[in-house]
Amino acid sequence: MKRLIVISIAFLVFAFMYGQSEFDALKLIEHDINGTARYTSMAGAFGALGGDASAIKDNPAGLGVYRKSDISTTLSIQTQETSSSWRNGNPTSDSFYRSKFNHVSAVFSLPVSKYITSDLKYSNFAISYNRLKNFDRNVTIKGGDGSKSSITDYWSYFSDYFSGYDLYEDNSYNPYNNINIPWISVTAANAGLIYESDTINNIWASVLDADETVAPNYSLREKGYLNEFSISWSGNFNDRLFLGASLNIYDLSYSLSSDYSEDFEYSGYLSLLNKFSSTGSGVGLKVGGIYTPADFLRIGASFQTPVVYSIYDYHYADLKYGYDTNSGFIRDKESTPDGDNEFKIQGPFSYNLSGALILGNKAVIGVEFGSSINSSTQFMDLENDTRNFNYENDSINALFTTQNIIKIGGEYKLTDKFALRAGYAISNPSVLSRMGKEFSSFSIRTDVDYFVPNGNTQYYTAGIGYRETNWYFDIAFLNKRYSQKFYPYNYSKLDATRAGEPGKVTTLNYNFVATLGFRF
Repeated sequence: MKRLIVISIAFLVFAFMYGQSEFDALKLIEHDINGTARYTSMAGAFGALGGDASAIKDNPAGLGVYRKSDISTTLSIQTQETSSSWRNGNPTSDSFYRSKFNHVSAVFSLPVSKYITSDLKYSNFAISYNRLKNFDRNVTIKGGDGSKSSITDYWSYFSDYFSGYDLYEDNSYNPYNNINIPWISVTAANAGLIYESDTINNIWASVLDADETVAPNYSLREKGYLNEFSISWSGNFNDRLFLGASLNIYDLSYSLSSDYSEDFEYSGYLSLLNKFSSTGSGVGLKVGGIYTPADFLRIGASFQTPVVYSIYDYHYADLKYGYDTNSGFIRDKESTPDGDNEFKIQGPFSYNLSGALILGNKAVIGVEFGSSINSSTQFMDLENDTRNFNYENDSINALFTTQNIIKIGGEYKLTDKFALRAGYAISNPSVLSRMGKEFSSFSIRTDVDYFVPNGNTQYYTAGIGYRETNWYFDIAFLNKRYSQKFYPYNYSKLDATRAGEPGKVTTLNYNFVATLGFRF
């Protein structure tokens, strides 16, 4: 009777099955530096300087600094390299190359004081597109032989207290339609990689022998972006005060393909392929101001309201396996159905404080402090209700940190036309290092792997610019460096004798950026 009820209501409630984790929110909230070549070459330290199309996304008051209308576009050529080590496996590396236009903008400057007597000297408008983040990355990690920890141990832990009656599939019952059990357990049980060792208490165990070791390997391919489309206004009041606001629309596209495999010590293997994609959109408002107490000094501040994203996730998995049984060697594949989910994420409140020195017509120095209160991030349903996400939101509140980024950049004019630029930025991790990936007991997701930040992210930048009266051309180079710990699954859930060690992954991004602009 229970199974008949489940089958009859499955398709009515399937949309309410959840699959997200706290890690899904990280894509939307972590800092990065992307923009025009001038902005990039000075590490984005433009909050108080203004006068650059990418500076508008940090502080819309910087739009008020313009005295002419401007159209510009930016091409970014990105090379990414990852190096990894894990247990006694051989160190590995991976890389990719991409070229993309990551910025287009049009600034329209209206000199109000030409037409009326007013404290408002310029009223400026801008329409812009900025690629805030690139998610493209390839990672390969080899664990080597002799690992006492297997993902089958984690699957058996996760499946404890679920009855085999509910997990096993038969001709009249599809457990993937049962909204009260996780797909992780269904996949592992029907592949025979875990079994119910205690049917009275519903305790599960790995198919591996107690002393059997494995050789794990992992590969990851990530693609995607977070784009920002903005409509901005800023006013210049007597060349002393600049006030601005920006309405921003965000576009998210992210996909991953991960393959985790194990070769068993005695005989057998498994390979879990996960495919996941996420699309979404959001709307936010940013306001800011710049004050010039003296001709050589500017002070700026801006505030970003929490952005609410509407997210659609899609996921499926294939589990290939082979192992010895009393009747011979079994080789087969277990696949999940296509799973999807819709929800919302409310991003954090963030702000920027900045300052700039204008050293005559020869040099400028900009400094900026940005802060994002990540612990205020929340999951919500489509009706903006957070009650179904209490566990995830409590974890965010406990494990997400306030992420700060410090930027410093400078420009020196060799001549009236040529300028040299350089910068540096550093950002602390967005989450605590003890954070682990967890799913609810009714999750449809099977991608239990995750990465945790391992130290600060650093940016080193440099560039050169050329200016004519009505056009300009800038080039820049950016090197981004960060390290992470890799976990194929949450070791903290296993007995200490079966827990493993995380891998270490270092990622280097090299961005070559070129901007062409025209002023009129």
